[in-house]
Amino acid sequence: MSRLPELIEFAALKRPERPNNWLVAPDGFAGMVKVDAASPVFGKTPKQVFDSVMDLVLEREEWRLRASDPETLRISFVAVTPLMKFKDDVFIQAVPVDGAPDKSRIAVYSASRIGYSDFGTNAKRVKELISLVDAR
Repeated sequence: MSRLPELIEFAALKRPERPNNWLVAPDGFAGMVKVDAASPVFGKTPKQVFDSVMDLVLEREEWRLRASDPETLRISFVAVTPLMKFKDDVFIQAVPVDGAPDKSRIAVYSASRIGYSDFGTNAKRVKELISLVDAR
């Protein structure tokens, strides 16, 4: 079982010092935590981004939905690695862009449950997810 809750507040996120997690978020959205990359801006509303992520999670066999909240535009799922069947926790929130109701950003945190290093698996997953959302 994961140590993390079903849905997280990005502003209260505490990252472990191990290099087995990856965080992409808009500037200042994750509080004082170091972000690995800034979130891109999508030409979609936050609700459209939320819906795209939900569709992606439900389409992928290796991704298992844990929780979603359409009110706060948050989603969490468990990603199971193909070979070793390790379980990683992924948390997402669609975020509006100030002054641009037809644009949004995304916060994504992917973290391995076990091990010290993930050999780039979480970074790859987050980048792939962002690319897939952008393509929809």
